[in-house]
Amino acid sequence: MDGVLVSWAVPKGIPQETSSKRLAVHVEDHPLSYGSFEGEIPKGSYGAGQVAIWDQGEWIPEGKDWEKSFAKGKLKFGLSGKRLNGNYLLARMGEEPNWLLRRLSDSAPDAHADVLEESPTFIEPQLARVVTSVPSGVDWRHEIKLDGYRIIAVKKDGVVKLHTRNGHDWTDRFGDLAAELSTRISGDFVIDGEAVVFDGKGRTDFGGLQEALKSSSSEIIFVAFDLLHLEGKNLRELPLSERASRLSTLVSEDGGRVRLSHVWPASAGKDLFRQACRNGLEGIVSKKWSGRYRPGSRNDWMKSKCRARQEFLICGFTRPKGTRSGFGALLLGSHENGKTVSRGKVGTGFSESGIDALRKRFEEIRQTLPLFPTDEKDVTWLRPVLVAEVEFAELTRDGAIRQGSFLGLREDKSPASIHLETLAPTENGVVSGHRISHPDRIVFPADGITKIEVARYYEKVAEFMMPYVADRPLAILRAPEGIAGDTFFQKSFPKHLPKGVKQSKLGDGSTVFSISKPADLAALAQYGAIEFHPWGSTLGKPDIAEFLTWDLDPDPLVEWNEVLGAAFLLRDFLNGMGLEPMVKTSGGKGLHVMLRIRRTHEWDAMKLFTKDVSSAVAAFNPDRFIITSTKVKRKGKIFIDWMRNARGSTCIAPWCVRARDGAKVSMPVSWEELPSVTFNGFSIHEPPSVPSEWISPKSQQITKAMLHHVANM
Repeated sequence: MDGVLVSWAVPKGIPQETSSKRLAVHVEDHPLSYGSFEGEIPKGSYGAGQVAIWDQGEWIPEGKDWEKSFAKGKLKFGLSGKRLNGNYLLARMGEEPNWLLRRLSDSAPDAHADVLEESPTFIEPQLARVVTSVPSGVDWRHEIKLDGYRIIAVKKDGVVKLHTRNGHDWTDRFGDLAAELSTRISGDFVIDGEAVVFDGKGRTDFGGLQEALKSSSSEIIFVAFDLLHLEGKNLRELPLSERASRLSTLVSEDGGRVRLSHVWPASAGKDLFRQACRNGLEGIVSKKWSGRYRPGSRNDWMKSKCRARQEFLICGFTRPKGTRSGFGALLLGSHENGKTVSRGKVGTGFSESGIDALRKRFEEIRQTLPLFPTDEKDVTWLRPVLVAEVEFAELTRDGAIRQGSFLGLREDKSPASIHLETLAPTENGVVSGHRISHPDRIVFPADGITKIEVARYYEKVAEFMMPYVADRPLAILRAPEGIAGDTFFQKSFPKHLPKGVKQSKLGDGSTVFSISKPADLAALAQYGAIEFHPWGSTLGKPDIAEFLTWDLDPDPLVEWNEVLGAAFLLRDFLNGMGLEPMVKTSGGKGLHVMLRIRRTHEWDAMKLFTKDVSSAVAAFNPDRFIITSTKVKRKGKIFIDWMRNARGSTCIAPWCVRARDGAKVSMPVSWEELPSVTFNGFSIHEPPSVPSEWISPKSQQITKAMLHHVANM
């Protein structure tokens, strides 16, 4: 650009998915000669260190006035290189040097593109995400979902190694299967597939596979479905259609211990899924025919499950009852937001020999410390290092499985990777009576959480939220394309009014909207609402305060324990006046202390009251607390934000999801539980906390004596 290389440093790498954003630091321009330089820059010089060229190609700006747009802080452009192909956006974040780099779209892979040379090695497998309906469109192809172990087969210098999805070498465990692959396919390769055992009806049998592994049985078959490398060439940048075509020249669908997975055309998806479910299969996998192979990505492959089934951590077991020996049921869990969360128990699906084998393994991993609270009695706790695959009917509202059946151990899965997945499809994509369009749209890219999961979450907590959001003016934060796209606050609906939403004019002429029923939360989730921010007053009395909020907002330098201490200090101060506040996490980095009051005071009086309370609490430790919002003065301090207490001001609703990575929740907690709450807080995948004081919050009177007391401190 203008004779120089305009340059940005992207610490976390160029985004490969349209859902990803990356910080891009605008650095000084470089001479054109840097475009071909590789080598060592000496210490003490700018950019010191080893320099290598990762990719080269062309960039093409979008639009006639792109230079004007660039000067204003926005540049759309296309890249055409050996590795990078697609459309991108660079947007300045406020002031220099920080910009945001985002991938806008993929260009179609070229079936005849040059492929890079490389040595064959283990490649992290591409993954599939659970969807609520079979994807449709001409670019999709479908396969039967196999019930076995995912295997990356690598042949290098004539030697075949079989790796699990985590890269563990299981070659020896599969007996002579590696030799069979080496004999059947000449030349070096990397093939993605599944090791399976078929039952008498031609269905893959995971239990049978586990039994076969005990003896390295010749029953084990390798079903190949993708070719990632061949004869020193990386094929992953080619479209799936081309990779599949090349794989079909190496492996056939005919019987044998190495065979090709059958692929059905785009139009067959829904019928194939119905047939798979009728035949007792797990479901189907759908893949974009034009897609590149993206290790670790879940964007281009989808799995449709006939019945909910996934992996859980084995966290403990109960004492056996009746004639059973060994154990009664297994307590299950999953890792969510830095903690182990209970997922209920499973007590069926075990054989006698299976119980004995598990019981022996449990002896080595016993522990005395409970992993989570439970009502179960006589529990023996275990270190959560074993992974069980379980089939079940549904999850209850508190996140526990119902009607579960144990299928087997998954030794190919890392315990650290066990999180709750999306469950089986909702009938016709309907939640609380509202049809959710684009149910599988990814709303939280870093967490793989979809639009319908957000709607289901609000269906689950709706009755708890109602006292705090019903018949109150609302503002919502919408993210129609997910939080990686544009997000915006909305306080009214100038055009189309969603079903169940009521729009009103207040006395000052302003327009607000409100909801009245639990199902209305799902209606707004259908419109892309993520966050709900209610007024602290009702629609009928907007000038009269009902909920007061103190937001404890710490500077990043403040330790979390000090934030907890600040909440208790504020509570004790209010207790001293005869008031009993409640507390919740903010869903961010702080805490909210809330107080429900009788509707007798206007907002001006309550704004002054909350400020006086904040000032009195801050006076206990002026070096740690501040009540002004000036950022330069807040370093190392906790800002006691009282400014939400005004007509028209809002606060995030309890149990509400925040539109941030991690899908954190503003979760109510009891004062007794607060000391155990960590900085990570709570996420959408955790069972909702429902303290008794939050179910029907007590309405308390702010007396004239209280107002006089804090005003004169």
